[in-house]
Amino acid sequence: MSKHSLSQFLLIFTFFIALMSNDASSSETIYYPRSTAKIDPHIDFILEILNTALREFPGKYQPVPSAAAYPQTRSINEAISPYGQIDLVWTMSTNERETKLIPIRIPLDKGLLGWRIAFVNDKNKDILSQVKSLNDLKKFDAGQVHDWPDTEILQNNMLNVVSSSTYEAMFKMLAANRFDYSPRAIFEIWGELASHSSMPIFIDTHIVLHYPTAFYFFVSPRKPVFANDLKLGIERIITNGQFEKIFQKYQRDAIQKADIKHRTVIELRNPLLDSRRLPLNRPELWFKP
Repeated sequence: MSKHSLSQFLLIFTFFIALMSNDASSSETIYYPRSTAKIDPHIDFILEILNTALREFPGKYQPVPSAAAYPQTRSINEAISPYGQIDLVWTMSTNERETKLIPIRIPLDKGLLGWRIAFVNDKNKDILSQVKSLNDLKKFDAGQVHDWPDTEILQNNMLNVVSSSTYEAMFKMLAANRFDYSPRAIFEIWGELASHSSMPIFIDTHIVLHYPTAFYFFVSPRKPVFANDLKLGIERIITNGQFEKIFQKYQRDAIQKADIKHRTVIELRNPLLDSRRLPLNRPELWFKP
């Protein structure tokens, strides 16, 4: 190779390296909270939706987990704060969260978060077998994490709740019979059972709780452009069918296992969310048992 050709090659090579470097450096880092759970039951599903939606904006955003694990309340507060470390969270919608954060009003779970079946201690597998109404359920103690919206929802429906300080502590308390049952969303519970297989817990087969809610992406007010792009990206993958494919990939088996049609449905009020905020005019976004 002549010196002239070598110089041209090196110039072109340097140009492409610089171009790639500029593309990488131009990506905006979006921090989401690392979970406190040993195994996060949502993470693969959520990240596939997130990354598929953001592929509509090649190279523009780079989602990254936070260095430290964040419990739910702290992650939301970090997203709200003008100087917070978190840009994106995914969680149950409430009126307060929709006011303080930017909600992407597309239910990632298609409303499954509001369909809840319960863990029970495996020594009391049939403890809920005679529950046919909300009044019947009031005889038992539920277990939830203290800062979850579900705790307030259950209490507002006059159900007894024993709260735990952390997610993992909730399972230890159930194993120790500190409460009778722990309601979990049907798209959470099977993965949680697998990740706590050494514990004496069992999935109740008798009842399902239901209340109106949605599991949204919430974006920090610091990131309005990202919020707009994320919504547009999700709308595009809904239109082209990718959203439904991802939902079925992760949730189909859980829905079948839950067997809702053969359970007693206990309807609950949700005082934390005005149902008029929900996109109920779009039936394609909602699960119907």
